[in-house]
Amino acid sequence: MNCCAIMSIYKNDKLSYLKEALESLYSQTKKADIFIQLDGRVPLEIERFLDEELERKKIAYLGKREQNIGLAGSLNELLEVVLAKGYGYIVRMDADDISVTDRIQKQVDFLQINPEIQAVGGWIEEFNIDTNERQVVRYGLGHEELKRNLIKRNPLAHVTICFRNTFFDTISCYDTTKLNEDFDLWIKAFKKDVQLYCLPEVLVKVRTSNAFFDRRKNIARAKEVMLLKFDATKTFSFGIRGYLYAVAHFVLFLSPGRLKRFLYKKMRN
Repeated sequence: MNCCAIMSIYKNDKLSYLKEALESLYSQTKKADIFIQLDGRVPLEIERFLDEELERKKIAYLGKREQNIGLAGSLNELLEVVLAKGYGYIVRMDADDISVTDRIQKQVDFLQINPEIQAVGGWIEEFNIDTNERQVVRYGLGHEELKRNLIKRNPLAHVTICFRNTFFDTISCYDTTKLNEDFDLWIKAFKKDVQLYCLPEVLVKVRTSNAFFDRRKNIARAKEVMLLKFDATKTFSFGIRGYLYAVAHFVLFLSPGRLKRFLYKKMRN
Protein backbone atom coordinates (compact mmCIF):
# COMPACT_ATOMS: atom_id res chain seq x y z
CA MET A 1 0.00 0.00 0.00
CA ASN A 2 1.14 3.54 -0.69
CA CYS A 3 2.03 5.92 2.12
CA CYS A 4 1.63 9.63 2.77
CA ALA A 5 2.55 12.15 5.46
CA ILE A 6 0.24 14.97 6.57
CA MET A 7 1.40 18.23 8.12
CA SER A 8 -0.39 21.40 9.23
CA ILE A 9 1.49 24.73 9.28
CA TYR A 10 0.42 27.94 11.01
CA LYS A 11 1.68 31.49 11.50
CA ASN A 12 4.09 30.77 14.39
CA ASP A 13 6.03 28.05 12.57
CA LYS A 14 9.61 28.86 11.57
CA LEU A 15 11.05 28.29 8.10
CA SER A 16 14.34 26.86 9.38
CA TYR A 17 12.51 24.28 11.50
CA LEU A 18 10.12 23.46 8.66
CA LYS A 19 13.04 22.79 6.32
CA GLU A 20 14.52 20.35 8.84
CA ALA A 21 11.17 18.61 9.28
CA LEU A 22 10.69 18.22 5.54
CA GLU A 23 14.27 17.10 4.99
CA SER A 24 13.70 14.34 7.54
CA LEU A 25 10.77 13.17 5.39
CA TYR A 26 12.62 13.53 2.09
CA SER A 27 15.45 11.33 3.42
CA GLN A 28 13.24 8.49 4.67
CA THR A 29 14.22 4.96 3.68
CA LYS A 30 10.56 4.46 2.74
CA LYS A 31 9.23 7.41 0.78
CA ALA A 32 5.88 9.03 1.52
CA ASP A 33 3.95 11.61 -0.48
CA ILE A 34 3.72 14.80 1.57
CA PHE A 35 0.45 16.69 1.99
CA ILE A 36 0.51 20.10 3.68
CA GLN A 37 -2.28 22.41 4.82
CA LEU A 38 -1.64 26.07 5.67
CA ASP A 39 -3.83 26.82 8.69
CA GLY A 40 -4.54 30.45 7.87
CA ARG A 41 -1.97 33.00 6.80
CA VAL A 42 1.67 32.09 7.35
CA PRO A 43 4.89 34.09 6.91
CA LEU A 44 5.47 34.91 3.25
CA GLU A 45 8.85 33.19 3.24
CA ILE A 46 7.21 29.92 4.28
CA GLU A 47 4.48 30.18 1.65
CA ARG A 48 7.00 30.96 -1.09
CA PHE A 49 9.23 28.10 -0.02
CA LEU A 50 6.34 25.64 -0.08
CA ASP A 51 5.14 26.92 -3.45
CA GLU A 52 8.62 26.12 -4.78
CA GLU A 53 8.61 22.67 -3.17
CA LEU A 54 5.23 21.94 -4.76
CA GLU A 55 6.46 23.12 -8.16
CA ARG A 56 9.55 20.92 -7.79
CA LYS A 57 7.24 18.00 -6.83
CA LYS A 58 9.00 17.60 -3.49
CA ILE A 59 5.57 17.78 -1.87
CA ALA A 60 2.38 16.38 -3.37
CA TYR A 61 -0.21 18.86 -2.12
CA LEU A 62 -0.42 22.33 -0.60
CA GLY A 63 -3.76 23.49 0.76
CA LYS A 64 -4.29 27.17 1.52
CA ARG A 65 -6.96 29.18 3.29
CA GLU A 66 -7.12 32.60 4.92
CA GLN A 67 -8.72 31.56 8.22
CA ASN A 68 -7.00 29.74 11.07
CA ILE A 69 -9.24 26.89 12.24
CA GLY A 70 -6.81 24.89 14.38
CA LEU A 71 -4.85 21.66 14.09
CA ALA A 72 -7.83 19.30 14.26
CA GLY A 73 -9.63 21.07 11.41
CA SER A 74 -6.51 21.14 9.26
CA LEU A 75 -5.82 17.44 9.82
CA ASN A 76 -9.41 16.63 8.92
CA GLU A 77 -9.04 18.52 5.64
CA LEU A 78 -5.87 16.62 4.83
CA LEU A 79 -7.44 13.28 5.79
CA GLU A 80 -10.33 13.95 3.44
CA VAL A 81 -7.85 14.47 0.59
CA VAL A 82 -5.56 11.49 1.26
CA LEU A 83 -8.34 9.02 2.07
CA ALA A 84 -10.06 9.93 -1.20
CA LYS A 85 -6.79 9.15 -2.98
CA GLY A 86 -6.65 5.72 -1.38
CA TYR A 87 -3.46 5.95 0.65
CA GLY A 88 -3.04 2.88 2.83
CA TYR A 89 -0.84 4.42 5.53
CA ILE A 90 -0.99 7.96 6.89
CA VAL A 91 1.90 9.41 8.90
CA ARG A 92 1.52 12.41 11.23
CA MET A 93 4.24 15.02 11.24
CA ASP A 94 4.61 18.45 12.85
CA ALA A 95 6.39 21.34 11.15
CA ASP A 96 9.13 21.67 13.78
CA ASP A 97 9.96 18.03 14.55
CA ILE A 98 12.47 15.64 12.99
CA SER A 99 11.67 12.05 12.03
CA VAL A 100 14.47 9.50 12.25
CA THR A 101 15.49 8.18 8.84
CA ASP A 102 13.81 4.78 9.02
CA ARG A 103 10.73 5.86 10.98
CA ILE A 104 8.18 5.29 8.20
CA GLN A 105 9.79 2.04 7.06
CA LYS A 106 9.58 0.57 10.56
CA GLN A 107 5.99 1.65 11.14
CA VAL A 108 4.67 0.44 7.78
CA ASP A 109 6.55 -2.85 8.09
CA PHE A 110 5.03 -3.34 11.55
CA LEU A 111 1.49 -2.63 10.33
CA GLN A 112 1.93 -4.98 7.38
CA ILE A 113 2.80 -7.94 9.60
CA ASN A 114 0.27 -7.02 12.31
CA PRO A 115 -3.04 -6.53 10.47
CA GLU A 116 -5.03 -6.19 13.71
CA ILE A 117 -3.17 -2.98 14.66
CA GLN A 118 -4.80 0.19 13.33
CA ALA A 119 -2.26 2.80 14.44
CA VAL A 120 1.32 2.62 15.69
CA GLY A 121 3.42 5.26 17.42
CA GLY A 122 6.85 5.35 19.05
CA TRP A 123 9.01 7.09 21.60
CA ILE A 124 10.15 10.68 21.22
CA GLU A 125 13.40 12.42 22.09
CA GLU A 126 12.76 15.93 23.38
CA PHE A 127 15.54 18.47 22.97
CA ASN A 128 15.32 21.82 24.73
CA ILE A 129 16.58 24.60 22.45
CA ASP A 130 17.31 26.85 25.46
CA THR A 131 19.24 24.45 27.68
CA ASN A 132 20.38 21.77 25.18
CA GLU A 133 18.92 19.14 27.53
CA ARG A 134 17.69 15.94 25.93
CA GLN A 135 15.19 13.44 27.26
CA VAL A 136 13.80 10.25 25.79
CA VAL A 137 10.08 9.93 26.53
CA ARG A 138 8.98 6.29 26.62
CA TYR A 139 5.40 5.12 26.26
CA GLY A 140 3.63 1.83 26.86
CA LEU A 141 3.90 -1.04 24.42
CA GLY A 142 0.76 -3.01 23.64
CA HIS A 143 -2.91 -2.03 23.51
CA GLU A 144 -3.85 -2.86 27.11
CA GLU A 145 -0.80 -1.15 28.60
CA LEU A 146 -1.49 1.96 26.53
CA LYS A 147 -5.08 1.96 27.76
CA ARG A 148 -3.99 1.75 31.41
CA ASN A 149 -1.66 4.68 30.82
CA LEU A 150 -4.68 6.90 30.17
CA ILE A 151 -4.77 7.26 33.96
CA LYS A 152 -1.50 9.18 34.07
CA ARG A 153 -0.81 10.66 30.67
CA ASN A 154 -1.45 10.83 26.96
CA PRO A 155 -0.80 7.19 26.01
CA LEU A 156 0.74 7.91 22.59
CA ALA A 157 2.79 10.72 21.10
CA HIS A 158 0.58 12.18 18.40
CA VAL A 159 3.57 13.35 16.33
CA THR A 160 4.83 9.76 16.00
CA ILE A 161 1.66 8.12 14.74
CA CYS A 162 1.26 6.12 11.56
CA PHE A 163 -2.40 5.27 10.90
CA ARG A 164 -3.78 2.48 8.80
CA ASN A 165 -6.45 4.04 6.59
CA THR A 166 -9.12 1.76 8.07
CA PHE A 167 -8.61 3.44 11.46
CA PHE A 168 -10.82 6.24 10.19
CA ASP A 169 -13.57 3.86 9.11
CA THR A 170 -14.23 3.24 12.80
CA ILE A 171 -13.19 6.45 14.55
CA SER A 172 -13.98 9.01 11.83
CA CYS A 173 -11.92 12.19 12.06
CA TYR A 174 -10.73 14.58 14.77
CA ASP A 175 -13.22 16.41 16.96
CA THR A 176 -12.70 20.09 16.14
CA THR A 177 -14.46 21.15 19.34
CA LYS A 178 -11.64 19.65 21.42
CA LEU A 179 -8.45 21.47 22.41
CA ASN A 180 -6.81 18.10 23.12
CA GLU A 181 -7.84 16.40 19.91
CA ASP A 182 -5.30 13.58 20.17
CA PHE A 183 -6.17 12.54 23.73
CA ASP A 184 -9.84 12.55 22.73
CA LEU A 185 -9.00 10.41 19.68
CA TRP A 186 -7.23 7.74 21.74
CA ILE A 187 -10.11 7.50 24.23
CA LYS A 188 -12.53 6.97 21.33
CA ALA A 189 -10.23 4.29 19.91
CA PHE A 190 -10.04 2.42 23.21
CA LYS A 191 -13.82 2.63 23.64
CA LYS A 192 -14.27 0.90 20.28
CA ASP A 193 -11.38 -1.52 20.95
CA VAL A 194 -9.44 -0.22 17.96
CA GLN A 195 -6.02 -1.79 18.44
CA LEU A 196 -3.06 0.55 19.04
CA TYR A 197 0.62 -0.12 19.56
CA CYS A 198 3.86 1.75 20.33
CA LEU A 199 7.27 0.73 19.02
CA PRO A 200 9.84 0.83 21.86
CA GLU A 201 12.31 3.17 20.16
CA VAL A 202 12.70 6.84 19.30
CA LEU A 203 10.97 7.70 16.03
CA VAL A 204 10.72 11.49 16.26
CA LYS A 205 12.89 14.21 17.77
CA VAL A 206 10.75 16.97 19.27
CA ARG A 207 11.75 20.57 20.02
CA THR A 208 10.86 22.06 23.38
CA SER A 209 11.86 25.27 25.13
CA ASN A 210 11.51 26.86 28.55
CA ALA A 211 8.74 29.04 27.13
CA PHE A 212 6.85 25.89 26.12
CA PHE A 213 5.92 25.25 29.75
CA ASP A 214 4.88 28.85 30.42
CA ARG A 215 2.61 28.93 27.37
CA ARG A 216 0.63 25.87 28.44
CA LYS A 217 -1.11 27.53 31.37
CA ASN A 218 -4.51 27.31 29.71
CA ILE A 219 -7.48 26.75 32.02
CA ALA A 220 -9.82 25.60 29.25
CA ARG A 221 -7.29 23.03 27.98
CA ALA A 222 -6.51 21.85 31.51
CA LYS A 223 -10.19 21.46 32.36
CA GLU A 224 -10.84 19.54 29.16
CA VAL A 225 -8.04 17.06 29.89
CA MET A 226 -9.40 16.54 33.40
CA LEU A 227 -12.89 15.83 32.05
CA LEU A 228 -11.51 13.47 29.40
CA LYS A 229 -9.65 11.61 32.15
CA PHE A 230 -12.86 11.47 34.21
CA ASP A 231 -14.59 9.94 31.18
CA ALA A 232 -11.81 7.38 30.70
CA THR A 233 -11.80 6.53 34.41
CA LYS A 234 -15.54 5.89 34.38
CA THR A 235 -15.49 3.95 31.11
CA PHE A 236 -12.53 1.70 31.92
CA SER A 237 -13.11 1.41 35.68
CA PHE A 238 -9.83 2.98 36.79
CA GLY A 239 -11.36 3.73 40.19
CA ILE A 240 -10.47 6.51 42.61
CA ARG A 241 -6.87 6.49 41.37
CA GLY A 242 -8.02 7.67 37.97
CA TYR A 243 -9.94 10.62 39.41
CA LEU A 244 -7.01 11.59 41.64
CA TYR A 245 -4.61 11.63 38.70
CA ALA A 246 -7.08 13.70 36.68
CA VAL A 247 -7.27 16.38 39.36
CA ALA A 248 -3.50 16.30 39.91
CA HIS A 249 -2.94 16.83 36.19
CA PHE A 250 -5.28 19.83 36.27
CA VAL A 251 -3.27 21.39 39.11
CA LEU A 252 0.03 20.65 37.35
CA PHE A 253 -1.24 22.25 34.14
CA LEU A 254 -1.88 25.52 35.97
CA SER A 255 1.33 25.56 38.02
CA PRO A 256 4.22 28.01 37.36
CA GLY A 257 6.42 27.21 34.38
CA ARG A 258 9.56 26.38 36.36
CA LEU A 259 7.73 23.93 38.66
CA LYS A 260 5.89 22.45 35.71
CA ARG A 261 9.15 21.92 33.83
CA PHE A 262 10.69 20.13 36.84
CA LEU A 263 7.69 17.86 37.44
CA TYR A 264 7.21 17.20 33.74
CA LYS A 265 10.78 15.97 33.44
CA LYS A 266 10.45 13.70 36.49
CA MET A 267 7.10 12.25 35.41
CA ARG A 268 8.24 11.51 31.87
CA ASN A 269 11.32 9.49 32.84
